[in-house]
Amino acid sequence: MIGRFIAWLGTGRARFIFGLLAITGLLSLMLNAVQPPEAWIPTAQTALAALFLVGAAIAVITRFDGQERRQILILIAPALGALILGLFVPQWFAALAVVAAGWIVVALIAGRAGVRREYQRAIKLMRKGDYDQAIAIISDLIKAEPDHADHRRFRADLYRLSGNLRKARTDYEKVVALSPDSGVGYNGLAEVYLQEGNYERAFEYGLKAHALEPNHWVAAYNLGMIADRLGKWTESIDYLKRALIAKVPDSRHRLLTYLWLTRAYLYTDEEQGAAEGLAALQSEKRGLREWQIIFSSEQASILRKVLSEDVALAEQLAESDQDAALDLLRSKRG
Repeated sequence: MIGRFIAWLGTGRARFIFGLLAITGLLSLMLNAVQPPEAWIPTAQTALAALFLVGAAIAVITRFDGQERRQILILIAPALGALILGLFVPQWFAALAVVAAGWIVVALIAGRAGVRREYQRAIKLMRKGDYDQAIAIISDLIKAEPDHADHRRFRADLYRLSGNLRKARTDYEKVVALSPDSGVGYNGLAEVYLQEGNYERAFEYGLKAHALEPNHWVAAYNLGMIADRLGKWTESIDYLKRALIAKVPDSRHRLLTYLWLTRAYLYTDEEQGAAEGLAALQSEKRGLREWQIIFSSEQASILRKVLSEDVALAEQLAESDQDAALDLLRSKRG
């Protein structure tokens, strides 16, 4: 859980929080050593605690972008103010902590309930294949909240599912403009160009996404896949290994990660790496079942177009002994 939070927060912000904790904690301990004790010391220690809370809150808030940042500020600021007041008035701390928690709960319910309903309606329509109506709902949401990057990202995903890649690309470009510090928009653009078969452009945007989110598995996974398509075997190995280090969360994505790794190792004549990659692939048979379930859905036409050949090859390799599987890959290498 802590590792995921640090990955989401980013290395720089995480170091800032831990550094601030170390500094304020050390200064507080040093004040305990002052002899004789001075009357101002408890106030100074309280101020140090308040400084840490404010600094940590700023680090978290700045992780968000645009409209999200304003919403999180509305969520955190009153609760943070109540906690800081409680630090300076200890006898009120318990009551103010309850107030702070209550404010967060109420703000979450009030701020998200409407959006959740809109998204739920759009998702239900999407599952029925009614993309036009789902897009119309999110378009109304965008009119009401034009600076909310998540709405644009969701509509872009809907456009991709409906096959309208031009409009999907436009929305992903808007996501990039609204949240330039996030890799989400760049990842979306990489996937659109991948879907179109424009692998060079896909790789270009994948690199931008990875530069912004180097500790997230998706960007590295996408780059490994695109490099596989381009025959950039060394780069494919590099990015796929990064994806595994970042913890690819589900079996179906690990299955394909090991497929591309095995193929890249064979093309670079690294027999040991190929054997290890194949063994790992064969341990992810659950991923084959996951892909079969996903491909059976009408909404999976894009995934079938992009990945069905890879999944079919992975299935052949998973059901073969190691020597036969490696020979099959070598024969496809030509």
